[in-house]
Formats: sequence, structure tokens, C-alpha cells
Amino acid sequence: MSVPNIFFAIILLGAFLAGESQHPAWIVLIIAALAAVARIFDPDARKLRAAQGKTLAKALPMLVLNQVIWANLVFLIGLGIVWAFGAPLVALPLWLPLVVSAAGLGGMIAVSLKG
Repeated sequence: MSVPNIFFAIILLGAFLAGESQHPAWIVLIIAALAAVARIFDPDARKLRAAQGKTLAKALPMLVLNQVIWANLVFLIGLGIVWAFGAPLVALPLWLPLVVSAAGLGGMIAVSLKG
């Protein structure tokens, strides 16, 4: 697993924590936006876009849709665990999933600037 993928997993961990804590669904859109920005800065994704001959403008609509799908899926997995147990395993404040996802984005940007 590459370093950018680890930071992307940290971003999705924020979505899982949001679902597990039964936070409102709009938080998925914020985390998906953070994930989309992370994929824009991802050096591996940038190389793949270049190899396919796509500019960022051409790849952006599907990139954003893909991140909304992934963030929503992970959020729903966390919410499913809550549904199975009947209550959140750990009640977390709303800001914590956002901070976790922002930390993943920060790491991705740092990797991008380093490479």
C-alpha cells in the first residue's frame, strides 16, 4: 500500500466515524470534497491521468462522483454497524470525523509537495 493510499484511507476513516456516530448525512459531502481534493493532489492519480491523456478538467466530474460514492459507502458501513447494535459504539463530536479527514488531506498534500 502506497503512502497516498494510506492518507486516503485516513480520509475515509473520517467518513466511517461520522456514520458510526450517527452524524447528519451532509457531512459525507464535506468528506467527499476533502477526498476529491486529495485525489487531485495524489501523485499516482496525477500520473494515471497524464498516461490516459486526460486533463484535470476532463477527469474532475468523474473524480468527484467517485469520491462521493466512496465516502457515502464508508459512511453507510459505519451507519450499518450502528443499526446492527442499536446505538453508536462510541459517540463522537461532529468535529472529530472532519478533523480526521482533514488530517488525511494534509498528509496527502504533504506527500504531493514532497514528490
